[in-house]
Amino acid sequence: MARPARRRGSLRGAAIRSRAGIVYPLPVTTIPTASHLLAHVIPFLYLSSVARTALADRMELRRYDPGDWIIQAGERSRAVFLLAAGEVAFRHETGHTTLQSGHFFGERAALFDAPRQQNVQAIGTVHLYALPAVDFLRLIDHHPTFRLSLARSLTIKQGIFLGYRSLWAEILRLVDSEGFLLSDLVADYRTLHPALHPRLHSEHIDTDALSYAVARLPEDVTRTHTWFLTAHLSSLYADPDTKFDPLRTHARRRSAWRQMPGKTLVLLRDGISDITDLLTCLCAYAVEAAKIRMRCRSPELLVALKEPRDGSDAVLAELSGLTDSELAALHRIWPDDLWERIRDILLHHEDIALDCDFQIDNYNASAAERWARQIRDVAEELVDLENPELCVHIVSSNTHSVGNCLSAYTARRRDAILAWGRQHRPEDVAEDWADESDLLYVLARHYIAATPGAREACINEERAAGHYRLRTTAFTGIAVDIIDARRIEPSLCDPALTVSPPQSPTLIVNVDYAFGQQAEEILSNLLFVFGHAVRSVSVIGKAGGLTGRRGDLMVPRATLMQSGDALHPLPNADLDAARLAALAPGRTVHEGPVLTVAGTLLQNRQLLHFYRRFWRCVGLEMEGSFFARTLTAAMNAGIVRDDVATRFAYYTSDVPLDPDSTLSEALSPTEGVPPLYAITRAVLGQILG
Repeated sequence: MARPARRRGSLRGAAIRSRAGIVYPLPVTTIPTASHLLAHVIPFLYLSSVARTALADRMELRRYDPGDWIIQAGERSRAVFLLAAGEVAFRHETGHTTLQSGHFFGERAALFDAPRQQNVQAIGTVHLYALPAVDFLRLIDHHPTFRLSLARSLTIKQGIFLGYRSLWAEILRLVDSEGFLLSDLVADYRTLHPALHPRLHSEHIDTDALSYAVARLPEDVTRTHTWFLTAHLSSLYADPDTKFDPLRTHARRRSAWRQMPGKTLVLLRDGISDITDLLTCLCAYAVEAAKIRMRCRSPELLVALKEPRDGSDAVLAELSGLTDSELAALHRIWPDDLWERIRDILLHHEDIALDCDFQIDNYNASAAERWARQIRDVAEELVDLENPELCVHIVSSNTHSVGNCLSAYTARRRDAILAWGRQHRPEDVAEDWADESDLLYVLARHYIAATPGAREACINEERAAGHYRLRTTAFTGIAVDIIDARRIEPSLCDPALTVSPPQSPTLIVNVDYAFGQQAEEILSNLLFVFGHAVRSVSVIGKAGGLTGRRGDLMVPRATLMQSGDALHPLPNADLDAARLAALAPGRTVHEGPVLTVAGTLLQNRQLLHFYRRFWRCVGLEMEGSFFARTLTAAMNAGIVRDDVATRFAYYTSDVPLDPDSTLSEALSPTEGVPPLYAITRAVLGQILG
């Protein structure tokens, strides 16, 4: 049906043009003016009269005849509508709902940058005002009361969080039930439609989502029917490496073993984050595996897969129905055994059972407690932990950036490593490096791995300089570097650092990345060990960006816990955005809250747009709020001093709202290394300057 002709302006004019082009006199007694409506409809009524008047002048009055479509599903229009007179119907498969005058609708397309989701039809003659999306979004940006009132309406009245909360509640229920089938969870996962799984409902294989999930699951995922998930190893399973075959997980520090064919044991880390991540990745895998099976469902292919032979790719392409691009993507996921994996999927059917063992009355020390004991033992060899002048700086980051910036071994061999790189890693040297030291650190890892005796020499030289590496993690998955800052040689540090060795005993305790809620237990134990000696807590992390691009930097002034929307302020008093920008030329530094999520696959585009627009979040990650609230609680309890400095900064590893961005694509060295080292230099400069 043709669209109604439009006339810009309010009812101050003398007439309105209908869909058929007939001019009608304006019934000013029955159709309220735009200004009148704005003054009576929440959240517009919270605007000032001046703002409402200006907004009214931007609105366009439209008339629709009975049966006219106002909105049709799938279209890319963005206007927001204020219903002045008449009634509209929201048509859906099971019926329809109606809306009467005095309300607004159509805002989600503008808010969430998405196609229209519903068909809206006029019941009788309808008059409404259309507000351009740009003006609606400007209200959110510049009028806090309007923004928060609208957020409340979306959350409470319109239920945009229902899919997230339903899946989250189902995860908690199933885990508490101790045993369940994965199929019990997949339906809720589909309803949420995660942002990282954009082709979930498409018949085409979402190879990016599959790659993301497989990289975060134990390598036996295609062959496992039973998963035994436990937070504690019984005496029967103690020293599991001696009893079972360890299973590697490429992109997660999971402790997993093959107990027998078809059964995998996973030792979970502290908190709910680890099991949430495992289960949602299993859901993503199950959805895409089912698509592969439907495309490859062929008796001839099953026979061919039994005994792979030369030309296997051609046979697979001919018999499977997979496209060349899909086959290439699947080869990247399983480069060595794609034939076997396809056969697994054809026969598996994702009939997955999960057995969860969380012992409430277990009085054995947790993994984090055993881990903290190891740290204390090493620290006691370096300093007197009861010395009132002791200063301890806790840093959460990957262990290599802090270590490289302070590495005596790397500094002494700078020229040799760069020369080796020009010969053996020309592809790295050819990149555009603003800081040659960044290239040095990229090459050093390869140089040490390729040079006989280099690793032992590096460990010995760094140990002599007061740098101790703890790689036994007590199943926490968190390696630790403990550095005696008094023994640091300034001339052997990163050239961008100005180092003044401290006079009082000072330790830098650099811990590898925690995972989700595990951060709470990790930091708590560190604060218990070092107490009032703690002078600063720094978090150098990577996060998904809700604005900007990959390789940008973020300085949060607060963290926002998604469960409950609890805001934890972060002073970050001595972490200057201008200093970070100077250390990372060409990168943008974004300031604003960072969202701490329960799981990356628990987020859909609506939620991410919501937190970006209404909470002004610049990024999302999984640990920040746990660190922040643990430190605040320790201050309030008197465990640590109340003047402990906080330094939280992140670099952008992906942009989930960008349709061209994917988490399955790793950052290139020149994307990830410069921002990581810029943050590291800024933090070490405050600790040692």
